Amino acid sequence: MRQFVLYARKAVTSPDFSLDDLPGSGGRMDLVARCVCSALWISHGLRRDACIHIAAYGRPNPPVVISFYGDKLRNVSPDERNIASWIKIALASKRKNPGIAVRRGLSFQKLIEELASSGNFFYILHEDGVPVDDVDLKADAVFVLGDHLGIPRKEEKFVERFPHEKISLGNISYLASQCITIIHYELDRRSQNSIQMSADSSL
Repeated sequence: MRQFVLYARKAVTSPDFSLDDLPGSGGRMDLVARCVCSALWISHGLRRDACIHIAAYGRPNPPVVISFYGDKLRNVSPDERNIASWIKIALASKRKNPGIAVRRGLSFQKLIEELASSGNFFYILHEDGVPVDDVDLKADAVFVLGDHLGIPRKEEKFVERFPHEKISLGNISYLASQCITIIHYELDRRSQNSIQMSADSSL
């Protein structure tokens, strides 16, 4: 399964935010929602082999990890307002969606430890990393990235304790949601090329 971890420094950790003001009252919940959309949706469907974990560190009671699982998600539409409304519901614990999990008190580091214990390899998206074109990307891995403020250095160093590689998407600073789309594209393209090569070799 492809997994993404987004460190969201400002994302609020209570349902008390306005759907009409996701950037302000939501602590850039608009950014979070776009990342969820990029991680899970394709045209006319969901990526059932992907999930995204949001490590939220905004007010009032951080940390909180909000996870969206493509293989279980139901009744969610790929637009910012709808995704944010489900985050709001999940934080309020009023209605359960089988594809959304909220874990209060789970820190970014604990989440990384949990993922590492399952044998996952980590890719840290970093402007000074190895160009993605030069990396043989593992299909089932965890891609770690930050919001508009980036990942705190101490958290980045923590990820570096585990098997990892820093990768760069180039000299342009993309939005976090765009980075996720690019990673999906690279993995999809390489998977298709591999299938085509296998087919050609069998002729």
